Amino acid sequence: MIEKVKGILINGRCFAKETPLSFFPGENDRIAIVYGKNGSGKSTISDGFSQIASGVFSEELSASLIDRSDNAIALAAESKIFVFNEKYIDENVKIDADGLGTIILLGGQVDLQADIDHYAALLATAQREYDAAESALEAFGNKHNPLSPDYHLERIKKVLQGDWAAKDSAIKGNKANSKVTEEVIKEIGGILVNETREQLQQKFDETKALLDKVADATTTYPIPVCEVTFPDGFEKALCSLLAKTVEKPVLTERESLILLMIQNGRQSIVEAAKRDFSDKATTVCPYCFREIDEEYRRGLIDSINKVLNKDVDAHKAELLAISFPQFSEDYSNFIDLDAELVKVIQQQIKACQELIAQYEDARQQKLSSVYNPLNIAPVGLESGIQRLNVFLSKLELKRQKFVDAIRQRKAILQELVLINKKIAHLQIEQAYRDYQKQQREMRAAEAKLQTKQKEVNETSEHLKALEQKKSNVGLAIENINNALDYVFFSHGRLSIELKNNKYYLKSNRKDVKPKNVSLGERNIIALCYFFTQILSNQDIGKLYQDEELVVIDDPISSFDFENKVGISSFLRYQTHKIIKGNAKSKILFLTHDLSTFSDLQKIADEMEKSFKKQKLGVSVKGKSFELQGRTLSDPIKSINEYRDLLHMIFNYAMGNTEGLDLAIGNSMRRALEAFSTFIYGTGIAEVSFDPKVIKSLGNHSRYFENLMYRLVLHGESHFETRVYAMQDDLSFYRFISEEEKQRTCKEVLCFMYCLSPDHIESHIPDAIHEIQKWMADIRTNEEFDIIANPKKRIIHLYDIPLSAGLGENILDSDIPFVEYETDVEDGDFALHVSGDSMEPDIPNGSTVFVKKQSEIADGISGAFFLNGEVYCKKLLHKDGKVFLCSDNAEYQPIEVHDGDTLIVYGKIVKVLC
Repeated sequence: MIEKVKGILINGRCFAKETPLSFFPGENDRIAIVYGKNGSGKSTISDGFSQIASGVFSEELSASLIDRSDNAIALAAESKIFVFNEKYIDENVKIDADGLGTIILLGGQVDLQADIDHYAALLATAQREYDAAESALEAFGNKHNPLSPDYHLERIKKVLQGDWAAKDSAIKGNKANSKVTEEVIKEIGGILVNETREQLQQKFDETKALLDKVADATTTYPIPVCEVTFPDGFEKALCSLLAKTVEKPVLTERESLILLMIQNGRQSIVEAAKRDFSDKATTVCPYCFREIDEEYRRGLIDSINKVLNKDVDAHKAELLAISFPQFSEDYSNFIDLDAELVKVIQQQIKACQELIAQYEDARQQKLSSVYNPLNIAPVGLESGIQRLNVFLSKLELKRQKFVDAIRQRKAILQELVLINKKIAHLQIEQAYRDYQKQQREMRAAEAKLQTKQKEVNETSEHLKALEQKKSNVGLAIENINNALDYVFFSHGRLSIELKNNKYYLKSNRKDVKPKNVSLGERNIIALCYFFTQILSNQDIGKLYQDEELVVIDDPISSFDFENKVGISSFLRYQTHKIIKGNAKSKILFLTHDLSTFSDLQKIADEMEKSFKKQKLGVSVKGKSFELQGRTLSDPIKSINEYRDLLHMIFNYAMGNTEGLDLAIGNSMRRALEAFSTFIYGTGIAEVSFDPKVIKSLGNHSRYFENLMYRLVLHGESHFETRVYAMQDDLSFYRFISEEEKQRTCKEVLCFMYCLSPDHIESHIPDAIHEIQKWMADIRTNEEFDIIANPKKRIIHLYDIPLSAGLGENILDSDIPFVEYETDVEDGDFALHVSGDSMEPDIPNGSTVFVKKQSEIADGISGAFFLNGEVYCKKLLHKDGKVFLCSDNAEYQPIEVHDGDTLIVYGKIVKVLC
């Protein structure tokens, strides 16, 4: 299927639309070399092939293989795509270290090591959290610590062993105080109490008194205490009746006199006269002793009856029908039950009787003058009786309790015990809540410790499993080492050895420190592993026979210059093997380095000639492209661009500046990038500080080092470890003078010439004479000498706020610090000062340098530790006392008491504001 592949259809990232790229347009095209500048899309292309190979696609990028008709084709099962790029290196090669040397991790080991590192970090975190949880739990076991439930249990016991235990024992009739057990504490602490302490105490006293009476009862109360009954609205009805008006009849003169007598309160005389004259035997007036006849007697009776009519009789009947409550019962026999309550009842009865007497007088007054309405307000008899009934109800309740108490003495004892427990509950309520809270926190701490123990165990087991799995991952070490020997053209120059289930990197059979493993060496190992991985799981007799599409992105440009030949040779060897092994296999090279591009073209040309000459039956052609504007084009123009840049720089240096002011700065930097790539295989930033390069610059090294630093400082780069030869961004040169630009052009060409005269002469031979003259003006190293700095030391600078609550060994702990360079000779460490207590000599925010010493004289400023806080003060001994004093008079001296922890850190030897 690979022979059908013309290229790739890609969409995403820098390819804003679906773009077909034909790397193998011809039938015999087997090798494609693509040159592209930064941002041209090479990385996106290699990622597209990676996605096709893995079958895992992202939302930001889509890619598919296309045939010569630009139709999408699927990857066949027997076909394979292998992609070498920066992502492959990051995922398959990792440099690590242990005490023995440098560990090299390849392929699956990288992922396993990442998992191992992840779980090792998780285990360390889990172990720290377990240790912290264990320490936290220990605090709960110390009964002298308020965090411990036992601490609060002891508080509760002390309270209950006093009042509650004594009362409980007395109630039960025991000689010894009741024992306070955890069960008793739990019961008392868990009681629900709604009453106040005062209410419970009153209830306790009453119940205790009742119990005492029951214990020696000589009186019984068989008759219930009844409430006084009266109809609702009694007073209102009575007052309405008294105020009722009886209609007067139309009277004669005699009848009017009779009525007047009644109104004057002499109704009883009128009624007596009626009785007397109603007797037929009465012939003489009993009042005036005058003889009367029958007619006079009847007329008088008629007049009296007319005045005393039925309404009057009815009204009098209503008044006489009024019945007032009776208080005949004697309550004095209840004095032993509750003398105070009986006294209150008797007083209330008397008050009610006095109110009734007022109503009796009013009724008699109305009866005596029935035609005169009597208007009075209620005197409060009803409320008085109601109040009396409340007292009577209380007395009845006490009587019932007393009667019940005689029958239920045991229940009273139990009630009294319960009341005593409720009182005790209120006494220990807060302490019991503290006890329960610390119990919950202790259980939570225990659960957390168990959880953390489980996490430690599970993470540890998982870590062991990963390490075991890693040790079982086999690598074709012999093949990788053979490939490394081929690259370096030296046996053992760089090799991998298995030791203690780890793969160690060796250089000439010696351990290599991780910091000494260059980026180039790392990438060489990755490339060797890449081609070894391609051959994995193949029979030894069928190597390279599988159908493959190999994509290699920037295989050389990041390597050290001395290894470029070896890498090119290795690529030539692998290309030959892959192309020869299967007539359908293809290789795509992507590079941003012009020299690498040229080397790869040579490999392709050589392959084509070799296969043709050997008549292997395989026709091989190589295609070269430039990736520009998201399309593939003829690369010749780009290869010549470097030479054009050098000519432009030389012409500008010679004064031909017209139209070049804005572009010259970037032209210089682009030329330098290309130069460093051609000559050293790295970027301008790396070349500027490479010791070998600086050495090659001889007596002008400091001048050119300074020049290159300024150029790099104003340049830009997309990635630190990648080289971009042609960059089109603006630079700082547009802001400097034309004369300065011309001088810089001369210096750049001198820099290149100083490093590689033959290279510059081959590109701009007409410029050599002028460049040699310019070299005479380059300053020597002696002219760049600067005065040496005073001897500096590194000390710890702590940022410690006052009152931080820190421990005694603060400066030996994990308190954060920064390394501070200073020429203060006797300053052992430094502190930031927070506060104005030592102003003006030591202002707020200043830095003080402290010389360590355990003693300090009075009046000398120093750093002190006192009870968890750090102070900047002066020591003072006065009248047998010790003080820490401030210079600012607004601050009072701090007295150091017996039992306080005072530590002298040292004397302040210098203050920096």
